[in-house]
Amino acid sequence: MTSGAPRQRTARRQAGLVLSACVLASSLVGMDSLMTTVALPAIAADLDAGMAVQQWIVAAFLLAVGSLILVGGALGDVYGRRLVFAVGTAGFGAAALVCALAPSAGVLVVGRLAQGAAAALLLPSVLAVITGAFDEAGRSRAIARWSAWSGLSVIAGPVVGGLLIDALSWRAVYWLELPCAAVVVALILRATPPGDGTAGASVDLAGAALAVPAVGGPVFYLIQAPHAGWGDPLTLAALVVGVASLVAFLVWERRARDPLLPPALFRIRAFAAINATTFVLYGALISCGTYTILFLQENLGYGPAPAGIAGAVPIMVLFVLSGRFGALADRYGGRPFIAGGSLLAGLGMLLLLRADAGTSLWTVVLPSVLVHGLGLAMLVAPLTSGVMSAAPADRAGVASGINNAIARIGSMMAIAVLGVVISVRFSAGLDDGLARAGIDAPADAVMDTARERPLSDEPPAALPAAERAALEPVLADASASAFRTGAGVAGGLAVLAGAVAWVGYRDPKAAAYDAAGTLGCPLTGARDHVGAPPIGSRAGQPAA
Repeated sequence: MTSGAPRQRTARRQAGLVLSACVLASSLVGMDSLMTTVALPAIAADLDAGMAVQQWIVAAFLLAVGSLILVGGALGDVYGRRLVFAVGTAGFGAAALVCALAPSAGVLVVGRLAQGAAAALLLPSVLAVITGAFDEAGRSRAIARWSAWSGLSVIAGPVVGGLLIDALSWRAVYWLELPCAAVVVALILRATPPGDGTAGASVDLAGAALAVPAVGGPVFYLIQAPHAGWGDPLTLAALVVGVASLVAFLVWERRARDPLLPPALFRIRAFAAINATTFVLYGALISCGTYTILFLQENLGYGPAPAGIAGAVPIMVLFVLSGRFGALADRYGGRPFIAGGSLLAGLGMLLLLRADAGTSLWTVVLPSVLVHGLGLAMLVAPLTSGVMSAAPADRAGVASGINNAIARIGSMMAIAVLGVVISVRFSAGLDDGLARAGIDAPADAVMDTARERPLSDEPPAALPAAERAALEPVLADASASAFRTGAGVAGGLAVLAGAVAWVGYRDPKAAAYDAAGTLGCPLTGARDHVGAPPIGSRAGQPAA
């Protein structure tokens, strides 16, 4: 008894350190994404970056995470989660250093790509490490604490980022990540016991090698073509390589031993429908949020801190209400909440159609993000539960990982598509505005500079003061019109996602997972590993 008490205290202390590492690691990635979005206008001003580069700063991260997160989970199964967790966190910190020191926009994009690859190693390990560190009695409480603290940190991300940018620089966002990553690595090495890989597990490296260009090629085309030209040889070559890689990827996945995307899962109607909903819905949610934050700063003149607060509102609503909607979905079925939440989120985005060059954050944007957040709170828990319940119990971990990847790929594709819509609409609005105002179009070089930042109302610095003053209201109106068009497309995508869910998804007769307790959703980035105790599983159901 006496000798056992110190051992128990030591074990509890070790488990507490493991939980701290997992909370801080999840927080690090969650805060990074939102802080980077808030920082985009400051980065653009400092590094002379246009719309395409701003899109790449976000898309590069999503490209790497979406393409590699399933590989990261498989590597953890093969080589041990402790090792992969530590390597991913260290890599994330090293990539943050590259971003903080980036002398050019190109180097920053490379740093963001490296951060995404590191996050793809880190994220799948978090939940598995927690489940391995706690016994059955303490596991649920530990997961609840991890979820709560990680959620709070994600809410804080855009606000903290805004304050750092206002007080110091956009580079402070990445400097902050360095000590955080170092602390996580130290905690992992000290508190997490070494783990062996799973016997017989393998990694679909060929699938991963094909997935990156399959996703990246079309995105490169969509981001670069509005500026380089739709017939530009380089952009067309990227599109061709992407399409060819996608075909090869689909063929390979049918014959791979452990495929990243098991074709059999997509033959399950409910699983295919809910992932199609995820692809369209998260694309709408993330792209609309990104461009709203840009519009607030570049057109309406709000600073990073107010823009960050607006970006945090939907996540705050989600954090407060998601569990309650999850419990209701367990009682009444997830389908109406997924479809209804998608429609409500789309309505919130469509409220931005009222935006113009004089829009107020409080009377137009805040109501929009509140409604958007309410829809998000309705759908996240039942959607995640539905993904895992639609798959066979022994494939729930893979199903959750696939849904995470699809959410990020959908987000990246939508950012690229909305960027095209905004750029094209801005150019047309600018030409129309100049004609209506009777202003002679500035030189081509000046116009190209203006078109590089379609959400900004600031005239190019090369113009004389009088011409700048005449051009400013034209730019403001054109960018507001472009933003409204983008918000309308995003809102339409969310409505489409709701329709897909309503028509294609049916709740399983005996759901294996409670929506109120299910984690591993695209917002947390966690993955329930094969062999790990399932999260939110119902009594009597087999473990995933």
